[in-house]
Amino acid sequence: MTLPANVTATSPAVDPLPVLPQAPSLKNTYGAVLIGTYVSLILYGMTLHQAYRYSRLSTSDSSATKYYVAGLLVLDTFHTVLCMHMCYWYLVQNYFDPLRLYTGVWSINVLSVVVGVTIICCQCFYARRVYLLGRQYRYLVLVTVIMFIAELGCAIASAVQAFVLPDFSQFRKVTWLISAGFGIAVVADALLTGVLILALNRSRTGFRRTDSMIDVLILYAMCTGLVTDLFSVLSFLFALILPNEMIYVGCDSVAAKLYVNSVLAALNFRQSFISGEDNGALAGVVDLFRRPRPDTESANEQSVSGPIFLNSIVSSAPRQQPQKGRLEEHISQSQVLNIGPHIED
Repeated sequence: MTLPANVTATSPAVDPLPVLPQAPSLKNTYGAVLIGTYVSLILYGMTLHQAYRYSRLSTSDSSATKYYVAGLLVLDTFHTVLCMHMCYWYLVQNYFDPLRLYTGVWSINVLSVVVGVTIICCQCFYARRVYLLGRQYRYLVLVTVIMFIAELGCAIASAVQAFVLPDFSQFRKVTWLISAGFGIAVVADALLTGVLILALNRSRTGFRRTDSMIDVLILYAMCTGLVTDLFSVLSFLFALILPNEMIYVGCDSVAAKLYVNSVLAALNFRQSFISGEDNGALAGVVDLFRRPRPDTESANEQSVSGPIFLNSIVSSAPRQQPQKGRLEEHISQSQVLNIGPHIED
């Protein structure tokens, strides 16, 4: 084999690495996306388990509710496919083409719309729950619907910009759209959760048995709201503070999965609460923070009109006045948990 004319045997070896384009740092960009995908896949497995449990426990639900759950499962599955596709496309298929890391692919471009639609569908579940509490709360539901429209607008606008802009270096100028969408989502969640807690708190009867059940429902509403809002706040902050990095993309994916899991868990919680599977554990937590009171209550000391909230949502409750000393039996556990079909369904 002969050497080229301009190369001699004593010529120094040429290092090909400086000739290649410099790749962006993967730690806080696609590394964050990969970690978010890992967590999302774990949560997707929980979603499948929750959906299977719902199909076994809630056979008496309306067809509309079942179609709603099926639609959420389809959205969540499509979101999972998007996460896996963008990780494979960037980190496997184009692993030796650093320039590809600067450009978008269809899966990451439409991700914001899929996440936004998924979150809004889950929030509509909670908005309907508040809508059925009473007429006095319905104007707040109208406010949240306006917020949902604004969320969807931010998601669509960010997706359009992702397709229009040539590379990610320019997309940082419009990450405020993603931040604004999650900020609106957090405000809407706080409003819906606050109204639900207020309505439940007003429905107290003064009896330990019914008040304990209401405390469990309040605690459950607070816990589910905090978990979803935590990652929504993280997405809001990272998209606003670190627009050049993609940490917010990983948080977006986890937030969408948590919303779907929270809705399915709320639907499944009805049966568990009625059968007492989860009531005891949550009630034990509530008792740690409750001030003890003497067990000297009687029906003469309580107002029968106290549980207005419960009476308003239990359409099958008897119309006749309960006998003295038997108010707890009149508002039985099954009647209190008729909140399920109205609030959780």
